[in-house]
Order: sequence, then C-alpha cells, then structure tokens
Amino acid sequence: MKKKSTKAEIRLPPKIVSIFDGEARYRGAYGGRGSGKTRSFALMTAVKGYQWGMSGGTGQILCAREHLNSLDESSLEEIKSAIRSVDWLSSYYEIGEKFVRSRDGRINYVFSGLRRNLDSIKSKARIILAWVDEAEGVSDSAWQKLIPTVREEGSEIWVTWNPETKRSATHRRFRLDPPTDSKIVQINWQDNPYFPTVLNNERLEDKAKRPDLYEHIWNGDMLIHADGAYYAEEMRSANNEGRLTVVPYERSVGVVTAWDLGVGDSTAIWFAQMVGQEVRLIDYYECSGVGLDHYAKVLADKGYHYESHILPHDVRVREMGTGKSRLETLDTLAVRPVTIAPQLGVDDGIQAARTMIGRCWFDLQKCERGVDALRQYRRDYDDKNMVWRGKPLHDWTSHCADAFRYLAVGYRPTNDWGEPIRRNLQGIV
Repeated sequence: MKKKSTKAEIRLPPKIVSIFDGEARYRGAYGGRGSGKTRSFALMTAVKGYQWGMSGGTGQILCAREHLNSLDESSLEEIKSAIRSVDWLSSYYEIGEKFVRSRDGRINYVFSGLRRNLDSIKSKARIILAWVDEAEGVSDSAWQKLIPTVREEGSEIWVTWNPETKRSATHRRFRLDPPTDSKIVQINWQDNPYFPTVLNNERLEDKAKRPDLYEHIWNGDMLIHADGAYYAEEMRSANNEGRLTVVPYERSVGVVTAWDLGVGDSTAIWFAQMVGQEVRLIDYYECSGVGLDHYAKVLADKGYHYESHILPHDVRVREMGTGKSRLETLDTLAVRPVTIAPQLGVDDGIQAARTMIGRCWFDLQKCERGVDALRQYRRDYDDKNMVWRGKPLHDWTSHCADAFRYLAVGYRPTNDWGEPIRRNLQGIV
C-alpha cells in the first residue's frame, strides 16, 4: 500500500525516536519505570493508525496484554490520554467510554487478553498493528499464535515490557535473540528528558528504603525476588549463607524425586538427597508436550540411584484415553517405588516448603531454573482492588514450586546417611 507523506510534530524521548525511525516488522522497548515507553508507544499506535487511514487503508490496532479481564486492565485510558494530547490526532479519532476509532471509519482499536482470548484474536480481521504491553509474562505458545495473525502487508508487532526473568519467553524472543527485522532498545528513567519530578522523588525514596528492588524497578534489571514472593526471605538466606553453590551427587545416598505432573503443560521434577538434616537439591528437570515415557528415560539417563519418587495425589486418576492412571503407567515404566504426597492445603504446603528451604543446599548450575522459580513464586495480585489474593499466581514458576511443595510434605526419611555438608572455596565436598 502506498502511503502519503505526512509531517507533524510529536514529542518523544530520543531513544524512542530511534525505534520508530525507518522500516521494521518488530519494534520494542524494555526497562524500568519512568522511561516513558508506555505513553510513547500508546501515542505511536495512534500515529500509525493515522498514517494508515490517511493513506486509504483500513484495519484494526490490537492492544494486548497477557491478562485482561476487563477494559479497566487494558491500555485504553493510556491511548485516550495520548491522543487527546495531540490536536491533529484528537481531530482524527473519535473517543468513547469504551472505544477508540477513526472518524472516517478506517481504523478501529481492539483490546484483548492473550491468556484467554487467543482463539478470538485469530479471527480478528486485518490487524495492521499489534502492541503487546506488559509483555514479560507472555508465553511462547501465545507468541507463536499471535505473530502469524498479524499478517497484513506492512503490519507490525510492538512489544514493551519490564524485565523480570531471563527465563521469560519475551526475553528469549525479543532480547536474547531478537528477530532480524526488529528495532528493540533498553530505556530507563535516565533516557527520558521529560522525567517528572514527582517520579524522581519516588525513585529516590525507593533507592533509600527498598534497595533490593531499586535496580529492577528503575533500571530494568532482572528481578531476583518478586514482590509478594512466598520464599523471598528463605531464598535470600540460602544465598547469603552460601547454600546456592556446587552440590555433587553422593553415590552412597539414594535420590528422592518430587514431581508436579502437568496435563497439557509442564511437568517439573526435583532431584534431592537427604544427608543428616540437610536436603541437597542436586538436579532439576522440566519439560512439556511429551509423554511419561520421556520422563522415565530422563531418570534412567541421569544414572542416579533412586530411593523413592514423590507424586501428587491426583496421579491415581484414570485417563479417559487409556483407562489407566498415570501411577499405573509410571509403574510399567519402572518408575518405582512411589510415595503419594498427602493432600494438604496449599498454605500448609507452602509453610512446609519454607521450613525445608532452611535446610536446603541447591546446585546452582543444575537447578538454576528451579532456583529462579522459587525466588519468584508469588501471590496473585488484584490490580483493580490493589490487594493480594489468597492464592498463588499461576505462571511459569507454578510447576516447579508445586513439585518442591510435594517434596516438603511428602518426604519421610527411612535412613540417616552420611555426615553433614562440608564446604571449601569450590563448593561442597
């Protein structure tokens, strides 16, 4: 589509300008609070729509987030505010309580959550631009479904996020190994010449009172301990006490595994050795989209001597396809002996896990993903009412944390092996 040349002045931080200079399929920005990225991208969606409509094109601008239960949780108000700040954009768009669209009927904004509404997104016609805000938690499967949906000639995908973990699908896809046709930059408060005084006062207060979170909130560093994390203090103590280190496999000691069995999603397995009062986490494995035979092979290939395998209580449920329970299937695969974790409430299990972490030594290399998950496993937060919900947030950390919880409530010692852990500068000996 041939586009008309349009010149108009808008105000953006210089780093943001560089993102939108020239052609690109993907444009993105990541970093901390106060960078101006969200407001700038909201404004540029309106500019993109204006350019498209004035050139004779029609289409939809999709504004998406991982979770979106209502318009109150969307970018709608941010977009309205951005449009109203520029006279020529305000003249082009019609703004209602629950909608934004061009007055000529060519451009229409739609708002959607990726977690629950992917199938409906696929049916939306002529998406010329998809902007995914707060994209840190978007899953790889969501990206795989969304990207081919944005297929109009000249269409673009924009991404903005505050980094939390290098394990996130968004980090891997757009920062670690960005697409060839992309312009993606890190931007923080220092890069925003319009950084307001009120935010600077908040920044300085965070620096003085919340130094553990300051680098994440304001400078876009990875989050070590998530806000509302269940095990933040316990994992911080483990780090300070040198219990995140090198933990070798002791051949004279049996290995206990603890599983969270996913149905249609990830299965997580912890590998632990109990030595005296110490719990040595020597390994961790997680995978999805494979059968139980895959995990049986993983166990065999690792070459450990197994004492027992702790499984969740629902392992006894029979599957409709085979008529067998997963417990029976695992038995045929020689995954035995099995211990069924007691059916305790989540809160009781979390308390048991907290107690166990105080006795745990983690192999930081083999258990890196597991350690990251325990650090960031957190309560669900109600953004609308600004309160913590009384249940965990279900995200990438859940399966790992559930498996660890089963280890904490399901292990019952049968022997007392070995001597307590001894350390040197290289780790555990």
